Amino acid sequence: MASMRGRHNRIKYFLMETTKALFDAGYGKSKFEAFQQSYLRDRTRRSDAIHSFSTYISYEKTMAKFGDFLANEMGIKYERDFKKLSVDEVYTCVDMYFQKQQEEGLAKKTLERQISALNKVLTTIDPKLKEIFTPENRMKWRNGAEPGDNDRYDHPERVVENLAKISEVSHAIAQLQRLTGARIGDTKKINIDEQNQRIFIERSKGGRNRFVYFDKFQKEFEEVKKYKEVLDEALQKRPFSEIRKEYYKDLRRACKRAGEPYRGSHSFRFEWAQERYEKISQWSKEEQIIYYYRILKDREKTEKEIMEAMERVAGKDAWGEAIVSEELGHSRLDISRHYLRIKAK
Repeated sequence: MASMRGRHNRIKYFLMETTKALFDAGYGKSKFEAFQQSYLRDRTRRSDAIHSFSTYISYEKTMAKFGDFLANEMGIKYERDFKKLSVDEVYTCVDMYFQKQQEEGLAKKTLERQISALNKVLTTIDPKLKEIFTPENRMKWRNGAEPGDNDRYDHPERVVENLAKISEVSHAIAQLQRLTGARIGDTKKINIDEQNQRIFIERSKGGRNRFVYFDKFQKEFEEVKKYKEVLDEALQKRPFSEIRKEYYKDLRRACKRAGEPYRGSHSFRFEWAQERYEKISQWSKEEQIIYYYRILKDREKTEKEIMEAMERVAGKDAWGEAIVSEELGHSRLDISRHYLRIKAK
């Protein structure tokens, strides 16, 4: 597949143009004949092209969405960046993409269609990528089965140590994500509330306000303040769009130096959730109940809403999960269980 030029070397348009090329190759040609030729050739029944206009439109939409995810969530903005990725790194991107699609509550049929689109287009770009579309992976991405251990870096400390040697600002952003569970775009919006020993992020994803509490985590609170000062100072000199772009670039370099597959910045959010849950799970049930009540109160829930929420959580005996879910800013407990790697009770 020839490289795209101009704006089309951006990953989104590169993927869309590849999809268009597959449609051009198959339009007006018999899919049945392609299947027959495939069977005679290697005893498979498949076509390397896209034959119907409806399939083309569906696949193009999926690849545009995947391209936006690569650029905005993984920092992979250009064709050349994508082609530098190893098979394992592409697998990580695809896996995290489908975790996000599952969080959005997409139907299994929609997920299966997206899997087929990515399989068709990505394996056209690099045939070696066929190995990531195994029946087991397809089932996981379609059904939301528990993923493996690729949600977080194996050795995040090594990654941030190398990041510190590359850029003080990028290191500060990574540490803010690790300390607060903030999405990359939310790090600039962290507000320090000294009086209540917490941070406040206004209008996070979905317009929801986030509170993360540190009265039981004093050391971490001091670190948050330190790293936020570094970021705020940088923001006085440059827009966040430039800082964010540089952060992704630095993070990829740090991963390479640390010998870690690049998994994007969202992995730090997974790390925070799992570490937070482990610590909260060591508290007594009474402490967890009081803590959860405080979170709901600070979100200005009515007493009726608070009691209803607490009854639901009590019925599942899932106080730790509920606390982390609220601090992550999730609206459903099952989404947070994706992060925590635990099954529903």
